[in-house]
Amino acid sequence: AISAYISDNVVTQDRLRLDIYRRLSLCEDVVEVYEIEEELRDRFGELDTPTKQFIELVVIKLLTLKHSIKSISSYAQNITFTYADDSKQSIKSASKDDDDIIATAMGYLKKS
Repeated sequence: AISAYISDNVVTQDRLRLDIYRRLSLCEDVVEVYEIEEELRDRFGELDTPTKQFIELVVIKLLTLKHSIKSISSYAQNITFTYADDSKQSIKSASKDDDDIIATAMGYLKKS
């Protein structure tokens, strides 16, 4: 439910935007994602919120694969991680805002 995409305000050309989506989808490590993010900053300047959130969601996706998490769901401030063995872990973010949900999920995944 998080609004995240590579904004056409940041990358104006459709072809370039699609190429960036493709490159991000092929990343196998968090470092690769951050390298692409740095490249975007160098080429296009400061990233807007939807673009930053998209990058963070790609990182979260890679971390979930590493920790055998098959899904993450959020409702209001509650975030639930469902593992491959169907066990669940729930945590609460500071607010239901997208940036707080992302930061809380990212913090949990980096600590795990």
